[in-house]
Amino acid sequence: MIETTIDRENNLIIATARDTLVEMDFNNFSDCINDYINSTDRAPSIVLNAEELPHWKNSAALFAHIKLVRNHQKILPKVALVSDNSALSLMPLLVDLFVKAKVRHFHQCDFDKAIAWASKVDDDRSAIKMINGLPADVVAYEVVGTLTSRDYQEILTPLVDDKLKVHDKIKILVVLGEAFDGATASAMWDDTRLGLSHITAFSKLAVVSDIGWVRQGAKIFGPLIPAQLHVFENNRIDDAKEWIKS
Repeated sequence: MIETTIDRENNLIIATARDTLVEMDFNNFSDCINDYINSTDRAPSIVLNAEELPHWKNSAALFAHIKLVRNHQKILPKVALVSDNSALSLMPLLVDLFVKAKVRHFHQCDFDKAIAWASKVDDDRSAIKMINGLPADVVAYEVVGTLTSRDYQEILTPLVDDKLKVHDKIKILVVLGEAFDGATASAMWDDTRLGLSHITAFSKLAVVSDIGWVRQGAKIFGPLIPAQLHVFENNRIDDAKEWIKS
């Protein structure tokens, strides 16, 4: 079952998923989104509230879910996943690779934060805030807001290329703190391309974050890269700086 609540003031559709999901649930949800767009001429952000991980009743429900995502993935600006289920904590990491919407996970106690994040209209300013005071072979930055493809194309990739003109190896320190709102799908692909094209050029990678899916993703993919990778909590940023300098 998927129950929906319309919040026109904040341009949101709040969807609560419970129990077993059937084909009609996804069809009705899709109709709800389409009706909202047709009546307001705006694409809403979605807040998906799932106290427990729902599941499909049969293959028809699965295909209806896939159809819903395919039909709306390029027009929905944000999707906030609200759940304490550990299986959903990695969803932003995986979903961002396939959809245009910005996806972020929140715990049930942070439901109000999910509403606030999904309601916020993002601007086009760069999300990259450089961190100074580190050795010349270190690229250090904090992501404030949403990381986009433009941030890679105009700032990060040229900076890495310039560093590698004078250094055989470089180090990366990235801070994904409270101000980090996620990354677009195109930014994720740019990050992948940057990493693969310079896979032997990084000697150390320091990630500073308390975000669950970021930390879990680092643990999963860290062993697959040749560089040393260390994840620090937000309150240990000074330790991260000392580690990246050594």
